[in-house]
Amino acid sequence: MKVDKSKTRIINDTHSFEVGISSWNDEEKSIRCRYNAPDSGRFSPHGSSELPLSDLQPLIEVAAENDLLNIPECAAIIEALSKSIANQSVK
Repeated sequence: MKVDKSKTRIINDTHSFEVGISSWNDEEKSIRCRYNAPDSGRFSPHGSSELPLSDLQPLIEVAAENDLLNIPECAAIIEALSKSIANQSVK
């Protein structure tokens, strides 16, 4: 993945979310939940999944359809999506 560091959200020293150009196609954006292994500095093989953005919508839909998120988590997602809609509407 070619990471756009300006779009990275750092959660803590070993966990971040990265956005960039996918590792499989230079024309496609992707997002990755990155966990650094504390001993080697490399990615954890179990927690650094890179997803195409086209998988994000069905992933969230399946979580919602199966009540996997609690009410505050759902509200936070709705708030973030509402802000995105407002930002994109003025462009």
